[in-house]
Amino acid sequence: MDISHLLTSHAINMQASLVRELLHYSQQPDILSLAGGLPDEKLMPAYPALAQLTDSRQYGASEGEKGLREVIVRLVADRGLHTTLDNILVTNGSQQGLDIISRLTLDESSTILTEQPTYLAACQVFKLQGANIQGVPSDSEGMSVLALRNAIENTNPKAVYLIPNFQNPTGHCYSLKRRQDIAALLDEKGILLIEDDPYRDLCYEKVDLTPITTLLKRAPWLYMGSFSKVLWPGLRTGYVVSCAEFSPHLVKIKQAIDLHTNRLGQNMIAAFVASEMFPAHIVKLQQSYKEKRDAMSKALVAELGEMVEFNTPAGGMFFWLTLPDGVSSKHIMTDALEENVLVLPGIPFFPNRHSQDDAFLRLSFARLSLEEMQRAIHILSNVIRRRMT
Repeated sequence: MDISHLLTSHAINMQASLVRELLHYSQQPDILSLAGGLPDEKLMPAYPALAQLTDSRQYGASEGEKGLREVIVRLVADRGLHTTLDNILVTNGSQQGLDIISRLTLDESSTILTEQPTYLAACQVFKLQGANIQGVPSDSEGMSVLALRNAIENTNPKAVYLIPNFQNPTGHCYSLKRRQDIAALLDEKGILLIEDDPYRDLCYEKVDLTPITTLLKRAPWLYMGSFSKVLWPGLRTGYVVSCAEFSPHLVKIKQAIDLHTNRLGQNMIAAFVASEMFPAHIVKLQQSYKEKRDAMSKALVAELGEMVEFNTPAGGMFFWLTLPDGVSSKHIMTDALEENVLVLPGIPFFPNRHSQDDAFLRLSFARLSLEEMQRAIHILSNVIRRRMT
């Protein structure tokens, strides 16, 4: 049956997420997956007892559970972002936050600026709205301010989307000066900032984590967070904090999409985050993931030496690996999978074509054990060496 006449042009042109397509491989017990950004389920705490939770059997508020929104107000206040309950929207993961924000602010006439490379699922959402995505060059300190200024002047964008803390996929963390300079430029131009901050608690070194949002004086902003990387991603719970002008519009779109986020999951998260167990849990995550990060860094140096390039990230879940000249990330993915190792090519993270977009791999160190990681890197190194001959 031909249904193409029933589909919108955006739906027809939408590409599937390579990460989600590869996810079914990562669920197989014989696969060593370095591909997905999946947390280690061995580090996830037990669910709180149902008896101690607020009754959640009835429909709830579109904005989210009051108890969880109160928790979020306290969390973001510790980051220097002071807000009220009215400006908090609880979402089905930060991915839905991107969807709601995109529906509210983007259409076929809109240009949005992103890092180059950037989070591929964000690009999917922006494209679904028909927006034009323009990647802006970035380095180890964040998006280039000069390139951002040029892009603003050349494209008249509606918004800038940034992941300042342990950026996905590169792992870069913005310097404080870069954050200040970007905030000043956005204030000068009056450009909307969409700031995505899902990895900030997975911090292994002393680095600046100041939300760029808190440095703005005039520009509009939307700040997103998530509990998926530190608690239970299966509950799909994130949030949007907004300047007051956006709040009623965000809620109306949320109402139209799904009425409200799962109440039971919200109450589970609120109870755990508000408990004395949460700070100790974050410390445990930081210690465990730091050990894994260090193990991957050591294994890459031992197995591949100077044949590849990478920077050890100060936080998050990912290494961004530059392959030897002439080696294709797509070929590496195919070859490695034949040996039960799953890796993710860098190509889908580039919103715009790049002359070297096939030269990168994103490797996650979060889910495998130390022994599994050593084995996976050993296999990967052999695959890369064979492709170099």
